[in-house]
Amino acid sequence: MNCAQVQEGEILEAYLLDRLSEEDREEYERHYFACTSCFAQLQTGLALQEELRRQPLVHEQVRRGFFSRSWAWAPALAAVLIFAGAIWWYSARQHPASQIAWVPSAAPEASSPPQPSPPPAASLEELARVEPPPYNAAVLRGAEDEAQQAFRTAMESYTKKNYAQAIPGLRGAVRAAPGMARYNFYLGASYLLSGQNGAAVASLSKTITLNDPTYTELAHFYLAKAYLRMKDVAAAQRELKAVVRLHGSWTAEAQGILSQLSR
Repeated sequence: MNCAQVQEGEILEAYLLDRLSEEDREEYERHYFACTSCFAQLQTGLALQEELRRQPLVHEQVRRGFFSRSWAWAPALAAVLIFAGAIWWYSARQHPASQIAWVPSAAPEASSPPQPSPPPAASLEELARVEPPPYNAAVLRGAEDEAQQAFRTAMESYTKKNYAQAIPGLRGAVRAAPGMARYNFYLGASYLLSGQNGAAVASLSKTITLNDPTYTELAHFYLAKAYLRMKDVAAAQRELKAVVRLHGSWTAEAQGILSQLSR
């Protein structure tokens, strides 16, 4: 049943006068409980019936229209009043008094300025981007040993961004002095910058075990980048948290990446 059928079939009048079949009554009830307009019309009809009940002479003067048969008024009114009570009972169940009680309106609050939208989350590829770790050549006094010479030659290629070319010399430096964190770190960074992520993880992890404060924080950070490139987010988060715990110069950047990963 729809609104047009209610209007054309004078369903509201027949409903109030209890002239609908059981099937039509149930269909109309389903309709008006879902239709705000028809429910409002029903409430108006009930209010009019109540007013006629209080003024019994009025209905005797009505010959046509909404309540056209005065002889049927008494039983119809009884039926309508019973159903009005049913409507009240249904409404009370659906909308408890505690929910519909009138509440004085509060003074309007000053509207707060619109808050800027947070920046969109970066993709994993964006977070995995790597900037070359800075390198400052140390001024050495005295003769260079084999490891120092190999490292210096390799870092000449590194500073020219020839990272793959720097790897053989850095390997030689690590073989000659495996306990030197500096050599291991730049070997790991060169692997990372040339796309050899697995080898980067091995060298940077070795750097961390050497426990050199100058390179520990850097090694954790670039190790996180290697894991991001390998799409191992959990391992990357672990390394970034290690950076944050060290409270060094890379803390803010590590926190920023962690924030992006948690979105």
